[in-house]
Order: sequence, then structure tokens, then C-alpha cells
Amino acid sequence: MGLCIALGLSACGGGSSGSISTPSFPLKSAYSTLVANGYTKTYTVSGTCSGTASEMVAPAKPGAIFEGTPGFSADSTVTISLTNCTQATTTATLTSYYDTNYTPLGFNVVGGDYGVYLTPAVIPVSAVVGDSGIIGTVTTYTNSTKTTPTGREDVSYAVGPDAVNTAIVNLTFKIYDPAGVLGSTEQDRYRITTDGVITPVSKTVEDVSTPITINLTFQ
Repeated sequence: MGLCIALGLSACGGGSSGSISTPSFPLKSAYSTLVANGYTKTYTVSGTCSGTASEMVAPAKPGAIFEGTPGFSADSTVTISLTNCTQATTTATLTSYYDTNYTPLGFNVVGGDYGVYLTPAVIPVSAVVGDSGIIGTVTTYTNSTKTTPTGREDVSYAVGPDAVNTAIVNLTFKIYDPAGVLGSTEQDRYRITTDGVITPVSKTVEDVSTPITINLTFQ
């Protein structure tokens, strides 16, 4: 980037003329690197409930086969400790699966849902601020036999402004029951740089039936 920068755009040139370029962010490669390396983060919980949370995502391991497709697997654990809500401590452990290009295939939650992308997920190679779209739909079941559906998750993304060379990628998960009724929405936000470094920023979980909203902000 040059020195003449305004409002997230680079406008550089001599005299009265110049060129304007919009920064592009390499979503696919950044996401692949994040999955490959894993991460550990702690969060402050606010909203309807307050407390702390931690998230551990292990580096992806090769040699996995999910629904007949070879690739990688990555184990993750999220623990939420609340000071003013019932069920003070909640822990979720799951294994996520990816093909050899780190495209999501599905997941298996310990004691919970088994989810499968029945059609391949789509993560754009690159995007600019203002871009949005559908990544895919996960069909969920009680277990890997896939005999009893539990609903679906619609996954989408949107790229919002941040600083000159960074943007915020918002991944949205809308979770529906078997009748198609929306039960909850989760938004996971990541900061991405133009050179492809991506880091978690915050999460927001909204339970429609309760209603309860929980915000997790990276410390």
C-alpha cells in the first residue's frame, strides 16, 4: 500500500490523477491456514449471561476419512463458565472434518449432532469488504448412521470493514429443527489481513426460544 490512504481505499498517483484499488482478502487460503495450525483463545462472556470462556482448536491431522472422503480432522473444545445463569459450566467437544483442500465436510459432536455437507461447501478464494454469500448447508442427525435427522445448519459469510489492511469476516450459522423452525443463530467473527492472517475476534450466540444472547469477546 502507498502513503495516500483514505477510508480503507488506496488512492495513489501524481498530480490530479490516480488509481483507486479496493483491498482483497484471501479467504480460502487464510481459512485453510487457520484450520491447519489450530488456535487457543480465551473470551469474556457478556449479554444475558456473564463469565468467561475458552476455545481450543487442535491443528488438523491428516489421515481422516469422512463419509468416504479422505482429508483432515481437527478436535476442538469450547468451555463456557457463567456466573449468573443456570448450568454454570458448559463444555462442547467435537471433531470437524475437511477434504485435502481444507474444505469443510462435516462434524461429529460428542454426545450431540452428526453433521454432513450433502453438497460441497463453498469458500471464496478471495473477497473484498461488502462481499457476502452462502457457504453451504449442513444436514444434522443424531449419529453417524444418519437414520434420524435433527435439522440443518445454514452457513453464510459477510465481509465487513475494519482498518486499512484488515477486514472482519462474519460467519453466520442458523440452526433449524427438523420442522424447519429456527432455534438459534451463531455468529463467529474473524479479523483477516490482506496477506492472509486470520484470527478469532468474537462470537455471539442467540437462542430464539429462550431468548438468551451470549457474547464471547476475545480477551
